[in-house]
Amino acid sequence: MIYKIREKFSDFLDELEKSLEREAENFNIPKYLIKGKRLRGIISYISGNIHKVPRNIYLKVAYALEMVHGASLIHDDIMDNAETRRGGNVLNRILPTSTAVIIGDILFTKALREVSEFPLFFRRLTNAVYEMALGQYIEDTVKISDEDTYLDVIYKKTATLYEVAFEAGALLSGFEDPILRDAGRMFGMAFQILDDCEDYLEDEGKPTLPHILENLGAKDPITLSKDKASFYLRGAEWNLERLGYLGEFWDLLEYMWE
Repeated sequence: MIYKIREKFSDFLDELEKSLEREAENFNIPKYLIKGKRLRGIISYISGNIHKVPRNIYLKVAYALEMVHGASLIHDDIMDNAETRRGGNVLNRILPTSTAVIIGDILFTKALREVSEFPLFFRRLTNAVYEMALGQYIEDTVKISDEDTYLDVIYKKTATLYEVAFEAGALLSGFEDPILRDAGRMFGMAFQILDDCEDYLEDEGKPTLPHILENLGAKDPITLSKDKASFYLRGAEWNLERLGYLGEFWDLLEYMWE
């Protein structure tokens, strides 16, 4: 399904990839470290199209969203003492850790600078970057042993950026859309829970919802976790249907249901 989605948005993604690859070359970042599904960029593209945002603007916004995501992964790998990502060494195993930190900082700030001309979007993205950093701080300093703390952390680290991506078209058109933003929250929560289910099965050792439920005595933590993800995904669908946008986002939702 992800290949079907990438094919559907191939022209847009080709242009986005070229911009991101140029940025990677500027800082000696290997290409494999900047590869990804580009879900945040695709979502902002769909949202921009819904609200008739000019192509040059939603390309800039998609670039900023993917830059923020990429910068957060650089910092996450440092904080988690990770060794590999996407089959190769993490950036701080290739370059000195201090250099990797600065590169992450540059990518964060450049992403924000790129969209500073769009006040509503800039404010929302800036808040998301703050929440992402706060989520990383909580994960690093608090023992995550209960579901509420886990959900708060994944909201901050993951769902806040999906909120911005889903609401991008409205924000760029000069107004807020709380229902679309909530669809992004729901989508992001589902995405991270499902991603963490894979980490649990691979025994990555990080705090995931299945680990938490297992420690609390659940007999089938994976099924319970996936049920939670389904709850959030149904919420995203309901919000999109209320707005009449379900068709536009259906391929992405179908990918999540796989």
